[in-house]
Amino acid sequence: MAVFGLYDFVWKGAATIWEPLGFTIQSGVVEEVLTRAIILRLVWRAFGPWAAFAVSAALFGALHLSNPNATPFAALCIAVEAGIMLGAFYALTGRIWVSIGVHAAWNFTQGYLFGAAVSGTDFGPSLATSTARGGFHPWLTGGAFGPEASVPGLLVGTLVGVGVLWLAWKAGRFTRPVGPEGLEPPTRPL
Repeated sequence: MAVFGLYDFVWKGAATIWEPLGFTIQSGVVEEVLTRAIILRLVWRAFGPWAAFAVSAALFGALHLSNPNATPFAALCIAVEAGIMLGAFYALTGRIWVSIGVHAAWNFTQGYLFGAAVSGTDFGPSLATSTARGGFHPWLTGGAFGPEASVPGLLVGTLVGVGVLWLAWKAGRFTRPVGPEGLEPPTRPL
């Protein structure tokens, strides 16, 4: 987005890593356990994978409505770009840790490395500062919510999510019946 002139990017230099690292791990664990390990798995078992993706992604987006600077468009973007992508990683691997890791890495990269708002929140210490340039519609920049609430963010996250869903489909993750553990996915231990 900075390359296309939508964001100003300024390198700040060294910054403490511990607070941002803790924040990203905490948000990754809490949000992924709730929306993927619990909701996605239970809805998948009861109604199948497509309903599970729709419900868990919608809940994931809705949970972000309470964040600072949130809008319905921001929640929709979060639901589609991240809700589908993170659920797809879980479906592909059967490991909640993959979704947690991708989620934490997404937040860490966006907030600590680039210094952009993460889901509307100020991330704290960062190596750089990225701010949306004035004069562009918030749909292009995400405005005060950050890049996640932008059309470019929506496109990138959705393309990754669809690609990972396709890989999961090709791996047969959607055709397996519910196993003796009673939940699908995963077929492997957490």
